[in-house]
Amino acid sequence: MKFIVIGLGYFGATLATRLTEQGHEVIGIDNRYERIDELKNQITSVMEMEATNENALKTLPLNDTDAVIVAIGEDIGSSILSLSILKKLGVKNIIGRIISPIHKNILNQIGIENTVHPESQTAVLISLQLQIKNALKITEIDANNVIVEFRVPQKYLTHTLGTANLNSRFKLKVIAVKSQEKKGLLSRDQIKTTLMPDDNYIFRENDIIVLMGALDDMKRFAAD
Repeated sequence: MKFIVIGLGYFGATLATRLTEQGHEVIGIDNRYERIDELKNQITSVMEMEATNENALKTLPLNDTDAVIVAIGEDIGSSILSLSILKKLGVKNIIGRIISPIHKNILNQIGIENTVHPESQTAVLISLQLQIKNALKITEIDANNVIVEFRVPQKYLTHTLGTANLNSRFKLKVIAVKSQEKKGLLSRDQIKTTLMPDDNYIFRENDIIVLMGALDDMKRFAAD
């Protein structure tokens, strides 16, 4: 996968470095030469650039990437302007870093709905979210193994766990399935968790499947 990370402060640099270490192509952008020089051997490629300059941003392969992440932090003005330009240029997957609810509201108003808050989401977690499509929740076991929750894909509904054969096909272990237990009109639905379900378990609509396995295998399942 290919990513552009704009703003190489602590959060942006950690995210870009992490993605690079996992084998992805990353272009890191910052307007400080000393930061570029410091990170040149840790990120696939780095460029000194003013991210609020539309003509400069046009030189980047914006539409040949899986996501463009604007990780600019304290300078809210530069963050908003950079994201506005990317939106204007038609970049498909833009992710904006936010530092406050007001910042988030402003980004939402200019059409940036995909945001991250580093104070509550670590760069490690965000790097995993970028790689594993449709994940509801991710827990890192170590650098190569994760536990991930997915809503059960439509194609598996009414099929048994044995028929889905996720262990053989993707080398993933199903450690739990969460399902909604419908109650009466005046009662709230409850979540029932089936730990280590057997092969006869039948997937139902709105089931959430909890999988454990290698990161690369999890990405294959998510892309299937």
